[in-house]
Amino acid sequence: MFLSSLHIERLRALDAVDLELSAALNVFVGPNGAGKTSVLEAVSFLATGRSFLGPRSHHLIQDACDDVIVAGRLCVGDEQLQLGVRRERGGGVDARINGEGQDALSAMARALPFLVVGAEGLGWVAGTPGRRRSLLDWGVFHVLGQPSLVYTRYRKALEQRNKALKNARLSDAEISLWDPVLDESGLQIHRHRLQYFDQLCVSFSRVLSQVDGVPPIELSYRAGFSEHKGSLADALGRGLSRDRVLGSTQSGPHRGDLSMSCRGVGLTDALSRGQQKVVVAALVLAQQELLKEHQGRRVVLLVDDLAAELDDDRQRSLFALMTQTGAQVLLTAVEPQRVGPLIKDASDVRMFHVKQGAIAQGE
Repeated sequence: MFLSSLHIERLRALDAVDLELSAALNVFVGPNGAGKTSVLEAVSFLATGRSFLGPRSHHLIQDACDDVIVAGRLCVGDEQLQLGVRRERGGGVDARINGEGQDALSAMARALPFLVVGAEGLGWVAGTPGRRRSLLDWGVFHVLGQPSLVYTRYRKALEQRNKALKNARLSDAEISLWDPVLDESGLQIHRHRLQYFDQLCVSFSRVLSQVDGVPPIELSYRAGFSEHKGSLADALGRGLSRDRVLGSTQSGPHRGDLSMSCRGVGLTDALSRGQQKVVVAALVLAQQELLKEHQGRRVVLLVDDLAAELDDDRQRSLFALMTQTGAQVLLTAVEPQRVGPLIKDASDVRMFHVKQGAIAQGE
């Protein structure tokens, strides 16, 4: 699976861009602010309807414009899929596969799995528990192939229970009406996360061992409720008084977390930012490895400024691992000489020069 073409209209500095992409390696070179990262954002927008840099997708739309459009041709074996997403400034989204409208963006995400290596990925290390949960949920969705419906069911029930908790007129029994749905769907989410976590730990350790200069990293998963004291429904019942005081549900997979440590110390204190970036890249490559193993598919790797905060040896190690996975890579760099030594022996490389929103293919 790979993106063979990408069409972008009115996305940040990119007015109207058409790209024919390599199935292997695509390098976008240009000064800061030229629009390199916007190309990577366009891929994430095509898959999810938003940018990987943040949730406020209306910021992608150029000033004085009403919408943003990204389309792409996806090659899956002998089959070709035409994907397209249009988002209006008012928030409306139109997502299509082969011209057919999609009721949910999850269909786009399923068709086009992507992962990011860059400063944004450091949110897995130093960001919120929600950012780290997203790492596990990516694997549950793409690697294990579980539908997103169970998450939707859980989220809706959670919203209703939290709303009820804020209503002092409702009895405990009325609030607890939502507990069976939360229990059933929440336990499914937890079991799937735990299944993926166990596999991720093995793959991550294997990948990380191939990069010098980073000590062993321990991963641990917290469910968000006490599994040893009964079911999630039991935890919700025990915590109801506390939940009423706080006005929100304190037990469940929405409170889960994936923590990372080095010899018992958090990574932000134990490692340099360069080492943290290596850990994030190893997590990404481990996910790609698992996707290939379970689904026979590969991701689109969006690599934003690999050279930042990494010495030459670590750049070479990570780049070699990326190309060995068979993933399609879109890589940005400020200066061509920074990537030249990395790509000199690579095959099927396309170089693009980006300047003030214009993109030209070059040598």
